[in-house]
Amino acid sequence: MIEPIFESGMSFGPYPPGHCFYIEKSRTYLAIQNGIKIAEFLILAVRDKPKIWIIEAKSSSPRPETSPGFDKFLQEIADKLSNSLNLYVAVYLKRHSSTCNELPSPFQALDLDQVEFRLILVIKNHQMDWLPPLQDELRKKLKVTVKIWDLVPTSVLVLNEDLARESQILTFCDE
Repeated sequence: MIEPIFESGMSFGPYPPGHCFYIEKSRTYLAIQNGIKIAEFLILAVRDKPKIWIIEAKSSSPRPETSPGFDKFLQEIADKLSNSLNLYVAVYLKRHSSTCNELPSPFQALDLDQVEFRLILVIKNHQMDWLPPLQDELRKKLKVTVKIWDLVPTSVLVLNEDLARESQILTFCDE
């Protein structure tokens, strides 16, 4: 198991070796980061069918009815998730020759046409009734990405820390 990842006051992991790609800290991203927003990390889940969960973590979120920054917040999250999907595929295809070997071997070994992608926002301590409007709006922002990549309608998820732990989409360590 690799060490847990600490983001936005939450502890993610540990994950099996090679099943986490810390894209935000990757050499590829660091080489091109100027003007590009990226999510925190990718998790490879291999159960029935391989899935790559693209994870963005936040310690809080504006509420649609109380914050003028709600739309900007969601657009930034959508950009990060979409950019992370694109950057993963670019690294997988070895488009960045100086850093193409940094992708863990389980990610490299995937047959991309068999992989399902999930674009996931996890918000620490977010109330359950605040999640559906956030998820609906994030799905609207990611509609083009979902269409282009032919993702399933449920591929965009907004979870709080408890729901992420309960649904076993993510493994959390005790803090």
